[in-house]
Amino acid sequence: MKVPSFVLAASALLPLAGAFAQSPTAAQTDPPSQPQQQGATFESLDVNSDGKISKTEAAVNANVTAQFATYDKDGNGFIEKAEVSSANSAEKPKQP
Repeated sequence: MKVPSFVLAASALLPLAGAFAQSPTAAQTDPPSQPQQQGATFESLDVNSDGKISKTEAAVNANVTAQFATYDKDGNGFIEKAEVSSANSAEKPKQP
């Protein structure tokens, strides 16, 4: 019995097709894209550009979330740019 050549070719490619189908895609192998945990700017956290960072906006950065109350000096539930500037200038050691 003679088997048509296209059947032989197709059967030879089946293992390759199965291996290709099981190969992880770039989306499966790359770590999920997450916002940076360090070095986030005020502007990158202020998603709606209202000049203040809400608790919801801060939630994308674990460091900011953990220190939210420290930066929110007036306790209004938002971090304003002046509060960040004030806190950052207070943290810098004075040089002689």
